Amino acid sequence: MAAFQDIYETYGKPLYRFLFSLTGDEDEAEELLQETFYQALQHIDQFEGRSSLYTWLCQIGKNAWLKEIRRNKRYSERPIEELELVSMAHSVEDSAIRREEYDRIRKALYQLEEPYKSIFVLHVFGEVKLKELADAYGKSESWARVTFHRAKQQIIAKIE
Repeated sequence: MAAFQDIYETYGKPLYRFLFSLTGDEDEAEELLQETFYQALQHIDQFEGRSSLYTWLCQIGKNAWLKEIRRNKRYSERPIEELELVSMAHSVEDSAIRREEYDRIRKALYQLEEPYKSIFVLHVFGEVKLKELADAYGKSESWARVTFHRAKQQIIAKIE
């Protein structure tokens, strides 16, 4: 159990930041963090070592987040005011524009098919290297780069 405590201490904060970037909500990110580590502890025997432990934890967290979205349909019903994008440095008008853009990008991201969604989310929000993602999928690094590029292109096309 001490080894798992070390894992929590090593990956807890970066994983929380990843989950917060997905949810935009501190409480929800904390709940997902706990669920992620619970699932990881339950299924540690399934970790094959094909990717880093952090990548595996991000994947578990992302899946927990997607499950929560499907279960509660939280995102689609969440008022735009709940998204924490307001910066004191910007005017109210600038903040409203940023929130609207952020909302459009998130909606476009949710519409992506797999593996585009996973590659994009893990690389951008989880800061997982494309090489690690390629290894996790059993593909080449060029496949991961192309998949990431196509995901970006699809998001851009959807928001325009």
